[in-house]
Amino acid sequence: MKLAIVTDTFPPDVNGVAMTLERFAAGLIGRGHAVEVIHPGVSGLSGDDHRGGFTEVCVPGFTVPRYAFARLGWPRPVFLHRRWRTQRPDVIYLATEGLLGYSALRAARKLKIPVVSGYHTHFPQYLAGYHLGLLGPLLLRYLRKLHNATALTLVPTEDTRQFLTREGFHHVEIVERGVDTDLFHPGHRQPTLRQRWGAGPSDIVLLHAGRVAAEKNLSLVFQAWDLVRAQHPNTKLVLAGDGPQRAFWAAKYPDAIWTGFLTGVDLAEAYASADLMLFPSRTETFGNVLLEGMASSLVTVSYHLAASRRFVDPGINGFAASQQTDDAFLRQVLRSLRERRRWPQIAEAARLSVQTQSWPRITRVFESWLQKAASHEYSAPPSPPRLPLPLSV
Repeated sequence: MKLAIVTDTFPPDVNGVAMTLERFAAGLIGRGHAVEVIHPGVSGLSGDDHRGGFTEVCVPGFTVPRYAFARLGWPRPVFLHRRWRTQRPDVIYLATEGLLGYSALRAARKLKIPVVSGYHTHFPQYLAGYHLGLLGPLLLRYLRKLHNATALTLVPTEDTRQFLTREGFHHVEIVERGVDTDLFHPGHRQPTLRQRWGAGPSDIVLLHAGRVAAEKNLSLVFQAWDLVRAQHPNTKLVLAGDGPQRAFWAAKYPDAIWTGFLTGVDLAEAYASADLMLFPSRTETFGNVLLEGMASSLVTVSYHLAASRRFVDPGINGFAASQQTDDAFLRQVLRSLRERRRWPQIAEAARLSVQTQSWPRITRVFESWLQKAASHEYSAPPSPPRLPLPLSV
């Protein structure tokens, strides 16, 4: 099978979507498929590159205003139509729904190539964090029309599947996310790293991993830290990540430990060297970092949504707030402190609960849906929505 992945984000970007797509691409290559990934290159110049066994096709893009950590691709319908006419894929995976993805969908329709879409990000929910909540219904309408113009839409959790189904999305199926349990492992705990953080053997280290951005609900992380420090004054807070709000929060909390983006062993050591992971986001379609923390034997506090609902058994292998309020989350933080003596047992249960969530197994599920679409098991969906945008670039 020859697959084309179209996305606005791909490594070296550091985020869950980019990491997931790289895992899928590498996994499919390992299973004998040919994969090309079309995404906006860092330089903004077009060109092909070969890395990890798959072809990267870099197209022009632009930085999102006021969000320098994200790039979007310009629409490229003519370029994609010409490329796919001579190098025809069996199926196209549309990972992001921006201008590049929209133009890819229209090019694929003209060439009668099956398209599978992925719903990786709850963009309508993100808007509230940027005071743009009134645009949510309009964006959701666009997303519904775009996804319904593909053979099927893949989502990572039952929560997201139910949400999209209620909103009128058709043919929604689940492909979960995996975790590298060899990389994310408690064996990476580093006493010397804890010393650099200023934490003694019995001190508590809180960790938040992810973008420092409005949609991640960072204010609750700092409220939780203040709450824990009231009982344990030498508690440290480590923030592994970066984003548009870092300068704001670093100015308010200069005594927090800001690592910037971490990857690979550096990230694994940060997870394993902490004690309690705070994950207060309410906008996740999954939450890869939660599984990475659990695999590293971290006790986690989260909302019982997405990956948390799927993998966290509250009080057994982590703590989770059933209500989506700040107070409910903070009550779970306090509960975790009351049960601190049980942290070793909870952490080990967390590690064991994600051991079967391997990327090779998840990739096989992804592969099976792509093959069904490529074999035209689904009837042709309606044409994609027309937008008043300059899509003839």
